[in-house]
Amino acid sequence: MQSKILFAFLIVPVCMALCTSCTRTTGDAYKKFLAGGEITYPGRVDTVLVSAGYERLQLSVILGNDPLVKKIRIFWNNGLDSVDTAVSHITGNDTVNVIIPNLVEGNYNFTVCTFDDAGHRSVSFNVSGIVYGNSYVLSLANRTLRSVTQSPDGFQILLSWGGAAEGDLGTEVNYVGKDGSSHKITVPATETVTTLPDYEEYSQLTYQSLYKPEPTAIEYFSPAPSQVTLPQFERQLVKSNFQILILPTDVLEGGYGWLENYLWDENYDPPGFATQNKIPCWFTFDAGASASISRFKVWQANDRLYQKESVKTFELYGSDSPNPDGSWDSWTLIGSYTSVKPSDLPVGNNSQSDIDYAKAGEVFTAPAGTPKFRYYRFKLLSNWGGRNFMTMEEFTFYTHDPQ
Repeated sequence: MQSKILFAFLIVPVCMALCTSCTRTTGDAYKKFLAGGEITYPGRVDTVLVSAGYERLQLSVILGNDPLVKKIRIFWNNGLDSVDTAVSHITGNDTVNVIIPNLVEGNYNFTVCTFDDAGHRSVSFNVSGIVYGNSYVLSLANRTLRSVTQSPDGFQILLSWGGAAEGDLGTEVNYVGKDGSSHKITVPATETVTTLPDYEEYSQLTYQSLYKPEPTAIEYFSPAPSQVTLPQFERQLVKSNFQILILPTDVLEGGYGWLENYLWDENYDPPGFATQNKIPCWFTFDAGASASISRFKVWQANDRLYQKESVKTFELYGSDSPNPDGSWDSWTLIGSYTSVKPSDLPVGNNSQSDIDYAKAGEVFTAPAGTPKFRYYRFKLLSNWGGRNFMTMEEFTFYTHDPQ
């Protein structure tokens, strides 16, 4: 019993000494921690969204609700580069957009911190993004512009487009209007034909497709612009004004139900016009008004392309006052023409290029400075199949003259 009392007597002072020692240590550490005042940390950013750009990118920094945040600092290149942006609070969770320019194409890691007025720094927020440049741009291609044609009255331009490539969001078109003003339009990727309401003849039209490497990119990327020269003003002679003019020496319809007025009915399938059994032969029509023609197109009946009675060689004449006796002394030769077969295959054998060429209408040009004529006469000389009469399906005449 005595030994137990002695042990208790000895252990109590030891425990008191230990408690006293612990109290002093804790007190000293707390005073040291508060020696410079209480440390505060500004609120960490809530979210950072990265949007790609051309040799740059944008960080959209969404702040928390800490009103003490006064500055954002963004680090990259392992902390060797940084940019500061001041913060002005408007709402509880403001978004600050920061553009970082002059970056080399590639992948980047960013560290985003906030600071208060005293320079205290928040906990870091890490985010990554991609910068695009010439390597990406060189992989892009402009949409194919298949054709540039004019409306029948010549006042509009029709642009026919090929299919858009994957990722092509539209095509930017720049052109000059009739009054000399510049115009810019964006053609949707789904649009196949674009109509320009007016244009300046011989002016340059440029176009370039628009891409985004990522849906959230801050700008479009485009290859170098492609360009075409817009044509000289040209309109079709109005076919509704055309009329048959039969002169004494003209060939008549052959009696097959293929009539002369079918040559301007805008129907490109048989029947067209078939003549009597007479070669060479000629026929005349009245265009309704005088014009200096620039060119004309002739279609063969598509059931006898480059064969049978389809016209192969012919001459075109013009007059403003035909001699009523049907003689040739009042007619001026515009040109002598030969139909062309692209493949040059024997008669009866047509390639697909032959078919496509003929069905598009074969173009024949009139010499520059051709006088104005109201009346035209076709003199048909030979056909593709060596037959004893002639057939034509349709024709269209064009002029640079204004209405």
